[in-house]
Amino acid sequence: MSLIDAILPLASNPTAGSAEVATVNADGTVDILINGAAVPAACIEAYADRAVGDVVFVIPVRGGYVVQGRFTTS
Repeated sequence: MSLIDAILPLASNPTAGSAEVATVNADGTVDILINGAAVPAACIEAYADRAVGDVVFVIPVRGGYVVQGRFTTS
């Protein structure tokens, strides 16, 4: 197993999808839950009002993830 696969589960074949925000960081990034592991993710500016528990749409980018926005609850 490569180091990146140990750090980011399924990193060799990441796919876009949903994730839950585990932590909102002071620098504007978030940690998201991917297969039970907290993984750092960048956010686009439009995803403001970030909150723990948000269910968000993420896309893989260069071995990491970018949060595109929050799913609505209605």
